[in-house]
Amino acid sequence: MARKNLEETGMSYQLEVDMIRKARQLGLLTTPYVFNAEEAKLMAAAGADIIVAHMGLTTAGSIGAQTALTLDQCVTLIQDITDAARSIRDDVIVLCHGGPISMPEDAEYILQRTQNVHGFYGASSMERLPTEVAITEQMRKFKGIKY
Repeated sequence: MARKNLEETGMSYQLEVDMIRKARQLGLLTTPYVFNAEEAKLMAAAGADIIVAHMGLTTAGSIGAQTALTLDQCVTLIQDITDAARSIRDDVIVLCHGGPISMPEDAEYILQRTQNVHGFYGASSMERLPTEVAITEQMRKFKGIKY
C-alpha cells in the first residue's frame, strides 16, 4: 500500500533506481532496500554496492508489525532476490533485513539456509529492540525493590 501511494505522487521506484545510479557515479556507497526480485535486478543494474533484501517492518518489540512473513518464507524470498541481483552482477553484496529477522538467531537461521547472502543489515534489531529489553528489565528490578 505504501509503495502504491508513493507511486501515485510521482515518487516512483524508478526515481530510487535513478538516485542509486547517480550516487554510485558520485562514488557514494549505496545500500538500497529491495522487496522483490525485479527490484533487485534494477538496483544491481544501477550499480548498487549492497542490495538489502527487505522483509518488511520488524515484528518484534513493543511496536513491532503484526503482519509478517515467516522465516521460511523469508528464506525463499531472500534467495530469489539474491539470485536476481547476482544474475545482473555477481560482485553485488546482498544482506537480509527486517520482518521476522529481529534477533541474532533469526539472522543465523536465514544465513544458514541461503546462498550468497553476505550478512544481516540491522536497524531496529540493533538499536530499538536491545534498548526495549534493557529498559524493561531495569524497570522490573526497580519495581521489585522491597523496603
